[in-house]
Amino acid sequence: MNTSTESRAVFTVGSLTIDVKGTLFGKYLGLTRYTTTASSVHFNPLGGYDFFFRDNDGLSSERTLSISLRDLEVPSPPRYSESVVTERGILIYDYAMESSSTIEVTKLDPEQSLYRYAFNDFKLSGKAVRTNDTRELTCNGFFLLQELTWPL
Repeated sequence: MNTSTESRAVFTVGSLTIDVKGTLFGKYLGLTRYTTTASSVHFNPLGGYDFFFRDNDGLSSERTLSISLRDLEVPSPPRYSESVVTERGILIYDYAMESSSTIEVTKLDPEQSLYRYAFNDFKLSGKAVRTNDTRELTCNGFFLLQELTWPL
């Protein structure tokens, strides 16, 4: 007797280019521009997925743009953080972000759970939680998501 079981799975691919500007100690600077083609995806315990688009992963200058997809057609506003080196180790530098743009969501195949999320001059701005530093992000690019079932 052969019994098969299946597990939920997700396939993603895409590329985002992110321009980061903002203030450091009151001085306005163009801080960095990076393109990330790698993302990590986690199943959210409350349903849906959490996406993390990282630059310099694991380093003191790591930057992370994260998005939750509890509803695949309505992405949450992205969050942004940076790493900071202190004498106690690496700490995460969080920003309270607001978006003035919309992520364009397209369901590419009505029979499959295949979605495209487009960032066309997507704007985010915010203030650091612990200091007066600010960040302004402009994102361009896309990622695809397909929900799958995977045999165990």
